[in-house]
Amino acid sequence: MSASEVLIEPERRLEVKGHYDVVVVGGGPAGISAAVAAARRGARTVLVERASFLGGTATGAMVASFMGFFLGDERVTGGIPYEILGRLEAIGGGSGFLDYVMGEASDSPLPVHTYPFDSELLKVVLDELVTEAGVELRLHAQGVDAVVENGRVTGVVVQGRTERYALRGTVVIDASADGVIAKGAGAEIENARQDPRLRQPMTQVARFVDVDMPAFRALPIPEKQRLAATGMELGVFSQRLMSVVSSPHGNDAVVLMTRVSGRDGTDDAQLSLAEVEGRQRILRVAGFLREHVPGFERSRLQTIASWIGIRETWRIIGDYVVTQEDIVTGRAFDDQISLGCGPLDIHHPSGGGLTLIVPERPFGVPYRSLLPAGVDGLLMAGRCISATHEGMAALRHMGTVMTTGEAAGAAAAQAVSRGVTPREVDVQALRETLREAGAIVDQADVVPGVTTPPAVSRSVEQ
Repeated sequence: MSASEVLIEPERRLEVKGHYDVVVVGGGPAGISAAVAAARRGARTVLVERASFLGGTATGAMVASFMGFFLGDERVTGGIPYEILGRLEAIGGGSGFLDYVMGEASDSPLPVHTYPFDSELLKVVLDELVTEAGVELRLHAQGVDAVVENGRVTGVVVQGRTERYALRGTVVIDASADGVIAKGAGAEIENARQDPRLRQPMTQVARFVDVDMPAFRALPIPEKQRLAATGMELGVFSQRLMSVVSSPHGNDAVVLMTRVSGRDGTDDAQLSLAEVEGRQRILRVAGFLREHVPGFERSRLQTIASWIGIRETWRIIGDYVVTQEDIVTGRAFDDQISLGCGPLDIHHPSGGGLTLIVPERPFGVPYRSLLPAGVDGLLMAGRCISATHEGMAALRHMGTVMTTGEAAGAAAAQAVSRGVTPREVDVQALRETLREAGAIVDQADVVPGVTTPPAVSRSVEQ
């Protein structure tokens, strides 16, 4: 078949399998927060997720450490994201915030506060969270296109296990990470012309057991830098990283040391090659760790994440595009719906470099960045919101994307209850309802001190 050959798909009728106030596409950290926020405010909500479990990058890609909660010793993230940590505490899936050094084997190590967690227990926590809120789940189903009528998004096309169907929604939230629904609705892509090879590389994560984590943690940073350089010389690493977090159990290591560059995360053929390469790299990393790195002498590879971690694909152009200047200067906005703290974290596509920039102060995330320009009836949340390459490098931390989800869900519920479009939402009323729910919206809401979130009691049937 030539590259230019096309087939015309016959027109077909799609069964509408439900009418909802809010349809959320994508069950990662942003989508979960969006669905729960909408349902708690009385909106009939459905959440569509292609995997058999919720959590996205936090579970399927096994990036088992939440960042984006603190700038220095000031907490800038509350609401549903902070509640999730409390739910993890309650079942032993987390044990508080940890001092961690990002890029400690690079030339620009950066101390931060992070929250390691058990990604398997997080799956259970998220099931309970959405169930308690009354969200209808559609797992094993992928949102693939928008339903657009009279210039407004009125639903989504879903590819289920055996058939394609539609779900109607008064408001739709695209939390697909790739902006699939917004793109299908005709929204423009900020990086549409960018060569995929210039996007940030992907990382295949794996979990090792029988690790002496105290021995590894005790290694001085210069020694970790030396080990990382040795790994690069041997062709095991393509970046000077020794990134390791541990679950609350403490005898395992979640390793983020692989790097797959030059692949397009929105192309299934390219992504397949990235997945294969990532798993091959994990085996090489495993051998290197056992042979060279103290604490890993007796380690065993236990689990390879279900899918590779993708840092960057499409970003949708919204009513406002968040820039690097907005991030590093800590810009505030009249319509901001949350705060972010970065850091601005760019993994270079070639050469093994890493850029880490700490904002001067927490930066605002404007509501306008959740609104796809020229498209009504649709909100965005998570990695596909409106930002430049550099802006998204600070926004994409999971603590921050959850705040965009909570804001999108609250805005969708308000739009439904008042009979308006998302673009017509009263933003000041939205900001107030978020604040009342424990979200941190402005600098005045920031909480000083690093404290462990209180355990949240479980109310579902045990």
